[in-house]
Amino acid sequence: MEPGISRGFYNHPTVVRILQQMSWTRVARTRSGGATTVFDKTTKDRKTGRERNSAEARASILSVIAKEMHIVGNCETDGQLRIDGKISGNVTAHGVELTASGSVDGDVIAAEKAKSPRVFIIHGLVTGAVHAAQVEVRLGARVHGGVVADEAIIHGQVHGGVVADEAIIHGQVHGGILARNRLALEETAEVEGDVHARRLALKEGGQVNGNISMGERANLEPSAKEPAPVADPVGADDEILVSTAPRI
Repeated sequence: MEPGISRGFYNHPTVVRILQQMSWTRVARTRSGGATTVFDKTTKDRKTGRERNSAEARASILSVIAKEMHIVGNCETDGQLRIDGKISGNVTAHGVELTASGSVDGDVIAAEKAKSPRVFIIHGLVTGAVHAAQVEVRLGARVHGGVVADEAIIHGQVHGGVVADEAIIHGQVHGGILARNRLALEETAEVEGDVHARRLALKEGGQVNGNISMGERANLEPSAKEPAPVADPVGADDEILVSTAPRI
């Protein structure tokens, strides 16, 4: 404590207000030495006066929807969101983790200004679409409205198809797949619908119940209803790789 300043100085309402406005960090204790009051969450830098609460700082903030909570309406945040409960509405966030107990009755969308490569991880149920730069649908998860991503890894079930630059499929996809660059179908992959890909790696055991179009024959342009970026021109390196297990 500074010399000449009483214990109650920093607890005075006027001083509290001033300190909050100036964005200083102060610790003030009661006369009994008990409660501690902390001012400011560093909204400004003391030396430069510039705002420190930048977009990157906001994006690191984690909000939690508890298991017992049910939110009715759209949910938007500049930070990250962990969903253990239920949301009846669309979710827009910088990053999302939907746990096995959580569900979203709507779409899950990355905020437009979210440019960092945060993975949207889905363990639970999404009745709408998931649209983000990186999406991972874990084993046991279900997405009923499709996945649109730059990179997608599917272990669970996706209804409505997958549109991505690169995709790795371990689980089930109903509605077809469009992969602008590369698609890998693992041993446990099951695809109901047509597959369009520039390059395809198909492992023994992977199943496709539909047509497969590769290279110049593949329509790599997403449909108008799918808000995905336009594909690059197809090059001469189009290829299909088939992996088989060694015979004993």
